[in-house]
Amino acid sequence: MKLILTDEVEDLGYAGDVVDVAAGYGRNFLLPRGLAIPATKGAMKEAEALTRARRAREAKTLDGARAAKEALEARVLRIEARVDDRGRLYGSVGAADVHRVLRERGHEVDRRRVDLKGGIKQVGRYQVPVRVHPQVVAQVTVEVVDAEADERAAEEARVVEERRIADAALAAAAALEGEEAPAAAEEASAEAAAAAPAEDAVADVAPEA
Repeated sequence: MKLILTDEVEDLGYAGDVVDVAAGYGRNFLLPRGLAIPATKGAMKEAEALTRARRAREAKTLDGARAAKEALEARVLRIEARVDDRGRLYGSVGAADVHRVLRERGHEVDRRRVDLKGGIKQVGRYQVPVRVHPQVVAQVTVEVVDAEADERAAEEARVVEERRIADAALAAAAALEGEEAPAAAEEASAEAAAAAPAEDAVADVAPEA
């Protein structure tokens, strides 16, 4: 079935493109949604007009698209996800997730422009194509990380700090005991020395007959 697209259709074409599609897809999806019109002789002139208008718009926005590409490729999009102990995700990170983070970072990109098929299922860094213009594609760096990693790191740091404090307290107690022991010995020695002359004096007094 030959149709003329009146709007961009993902993986099919842009406004003004003449496409051949399955009859069911054309009748049940494209035509009812106003995404295409039958490719009649009269409509072909409309297709040419649509194509010229689209190309004129693309020419005006090309410089801006190039600037957007540079901005996108200059940063890393960090996406947190729940993972198992092998770094595999419970589920996956898809195009919708990338689109959401792009919008959160201030990049207004059409969801259909994010070309991520199959999803990301392992932590790591990935290059995700984002079409910012029919003639410009940005390779966006997406880093998928463990959502609980920061929490675990904070807990480990807390445990290490508690151990450090406990070890310092034990060391201080041991040092204090080491200082007290010689002092106690000296005190006992002094007491013994003081008592010795008195005992000698008692021994020198002979009993009367």
